[in-house]
Amino acid sequence: MEATEAKKPSLRDFLYVVFKRKTGILIFFCATVFAVTLGTYLWKPTYEATSQVLVKIGRENVYMPARGDVSPVVRIDREEQLNSEIQILKGRSLIEEVVNSIGPTVIYKDLTVKETGIVGGAAEANKQEMLVNEATRSLQKSLEVRGIKKSNVIEVSFKHNNPKMAALVVNKLVKLFLDRHLEVHKNPHSYRFFKEQSEIYKKRLVKAEQRLEALKADHDITSLEEERRLYLAQQGDLKNDLNRTVVQEAETRNRVIQIRRQLAATSKVITQEREVVTNPYLINTLEARLVELELKEKELLGKYTEGNRLVRNVRAEIEMVRKKLKDQEGKDYGKTLFGPNVVHQRLQEELFRNEADLTALRAKKKALTSQLAEYREKLEKLNAIEMELNQLKNQLALDQENYRLYLKKFEESRISNAMDEEKIANIRVLEPAVPPLRPVSPKKRLNLALGVFLGMFGGLFLAFLMEYLDDSLDRPEDVEEHLRLPVLVSIPEFKG
Repeated sequence: MEATEAKKPSLRDFLYVVFKRKTGILIFFCATVFAVTLGTYLWKPTYEATSQVLVKIGRENVYMPARGDVSPVVRIDREEQLNSEIQILKGRSLIEEVVNSIGPTVIYKDLTVKETGIVGGAAEANKQEMLVNEATRSLQKSLEVRGIKKSNVIEVSFKHNNPKMAALVVNKLVKLFLDRHLEVHKNPHSYRFFKEQSEIYKKRLVKAEQRLEALKADHDITSLEEERRLYLAQQGDLKNDLNRTVVQEAETRNRVIQIRRQLAATSKVITQEREVVTNPYLINTLEARLVELELKEKELLGKYTEGNRLVRNVRAEIEMVRKKLKDQEGKDYGKTLFGPNVVHQRLQEELFRNEADLTALRAKKKALTSQLAEYREKLEKLNAIEMELNQLKNQLALDQENYRLYLKKFEESRISNAMDEEKIANIRVLEPAVPPLRPVSPKKRLNLALGVFLGMFGGLFLAFLMEYLDDSLDRPEDVEEHLRLPVLVSIPEFKG
């Protein structure tokens, strides 16, 4: 047997089915349109109230650092800011506050909850809580909050069967949102904190000023630099005087040593008288002159070198005196009388005078050393006072800076609190919600068009479904197709 190719439906077949099932299609179409129309007109209308809120850049976006030398930082992120405000608007706590403010049974008059087994006052409270929760859930489902693209505007919409109630809920939500926005962004403790800190630093500043004045009064401080300069000048003079005294003391001590040596080498008595034929007075004179020249030589050697002209002259004169003295000492003229040596007495007097000078210089050195120690102590004390004074000045400057900083922050927080009291924020209501004049649902024209479309295509689908499920043979083609037999004759159906 040859396989037969499936027959494609033609326009004739389509019209045949339509006309054959026209009664069913018409009935289904009318029923569908009637049902949709009836449902549309019996459906309670729903009204949507809308309000628009503008979110600007304001003081909520400004961060004030604690340090006074740092400029305020403006944080700008439009998308993040809008999303934050949208989350506040959609928050359950804010919506629940709206429900409590208006009343759950006022918003939804037909709102009911299941009875619980609790009796008494607790039952009423539990029932009220359940009503609030149910109304909050219903309000959240009917509430839509979205940000308008490429703008700083937030649109708040709410659907309700009562247009006035829809507008009331939206306006109440926006009003409570403004209060919540201020509450979220403000710092309630900053005003009190900065006020307390400014008072604390004010007291510290007064104490620092009092300590500074007391320090100046206790030490009679007028000008530390001038006083230090005076002390340093006096200390320098004392050092110079002490150095001169030390040099003089050393020189006097050396002279005392030399005089003692000369005194030890000089006889206390000398020949005063001698019976001689020649002149014995000449020998005494020469000896005295020799001692004087030797003393002079030592004195000059203390000041000059051996090659100096004065030293050479004195030495030449000493040699000459010694030569004459030697010539005279070799002669014996007779009896000699002894007496006190004038040179020894003069050396003794010189020794006493230099010892007295040495004692005076030592006393002067001791006094100068004591005075120098006193001036060092005064300078050390002055340095300590200056250090303490500088510390107090630095502390005073720091307290002044902190006081000005906290006073500035206190003034800023006071202004911010005042603006919060006046509800000045970066949120503005562009369009308050008004009761809508037309409902958003049901949309009658759209529903009727959808009913006609559904009835038409549903009827056609139903007709073809019935034709597909019908196994009767109505046409000769059906016999040939399904029974594979030729049709000899067909008798038309007559309807009387």
